[in-house]
Amino acid sequence: MKLQHSVEAEEWTQLRAQWGNVPLEEATLTVAPPFLTGEHQMLVSDGRRAEICYIMHRGDPADGVLLHIKTFYPAGAFRLPTGGIHTGEAVAETLAREIFEETGLILGDGAEQVQVQRFLGVLAYTLSHPQLGNAPFATYHFLVRMPDQATLAPQDPAESIGGWEWRPARDLGTVADRLQQVGQESAAWADWGRFRALSHRFVAQQLA
Repeated sequence: MKLQHSVEAEEWTQLRAQWGNVPLEEATLTVAPPFLTGEHQMLVSDGRRAEICYIMHRGDPADGVLLHIKTFYPAGAFRLPTGGIHTGEAVAETLAREIFEETGLILGDGAEQVQVQRFLGVLAYTLSHPQLGNAPFATYHFLVRMPDQATLAPQDPAESIGGWEWRPARDLGTVADRLQQVGQESAAWADWGRFRALSHRFVAQQLA
């Protein structure tokens, strides 16, 4: 299998050894500024090589998975939470850090901690950009369960979380549709929405 540059071969081998034969799918998307270069859309800047996406539920994804919206997003653009993996940072380290920064919850094995249940796989992208060329990126998807009585308390104000929403996993296709259409209302966010929709369709397929 030919791996994208953003998917490190050794790390990918280790993840599959731990979690099994999970999928790695590839997607190519032609994009333009302000995506990747504009404010709040600089996905591949600051040493980010990829990102984690956590699909958090409270017992059964069918009853609800956690979505969030940033204060600067277009109205209604709720999505699954993600966080950048920086060069030299392991996927598992990013997952724990991002969950804590965004929710205040601790990743671990204890009953009062968020527990990783499945690694759903990776979606690797080639983002064809007029200024950056072919920019490789990838999203690593993890299904996690939060404690039943836990509350969400973001720890990092820089995350700019504007709200939360719980949606049944079966609605992720509808969430993807909404993200893909944000450009109809805010042209500057069109490519961002198209990009984000891909990950939601990937997760919906893995949870089906």
